[in-house]
Amino acid sequence: MPRFARLFEAAADTLNAYYQAVAEGNVDSVMTLWIDEEFATCICANGAHLHGLEGIRAGLAKQFEAAPGTIEPLEIRVYDSLGTVVYAISEAHKPADPAGVTRLIFTTYVMVHERGEWRIAHIHASAMPDAAAGQFAAKMRHGQGPLH
Repeated sequence: MPRFARLFEAAADTLNAYYQAVAEGNVDSVMTLWIDEEFATCICANGAHLHGLEGIRAGLAKQFEAAPGTIEPLEIRVYDSLGTVVYAISEAHKPADPAGVTRLIFTTYVMVHERGEWRIAHIHASAMPDAAAGQFAAKMRHGQGPLH
């Protein structure tokens, strides 16, 4: 079983590389993490639907230029099988401008094992509703964690 444990840890490495590339605003680095298939899709928190690698590249480049920032995972749930890992994550999207407003986002990442590496096949992000975001933030402030 240790072989499988390392296999799934590598998916987390891909997710961490994604967060780092977003923080750097580096579209080229982000795109190296995607599956090499045109069925790749990304639904952004702003509602944009990006389809195919070129559509994803163009959409993310536009977002990075308009609103650079970082993503901080707050709560992570992982569902894995032999060739697929799904991350369901509550994230804080922090703008680079300190005066900007941090948004709480629910994001699902679907990763597949392709040619010996974990690649992103789909991202679906949606803004946390205000009521849920308020409850989530209050629990985090009181040290209860998001699951209590």
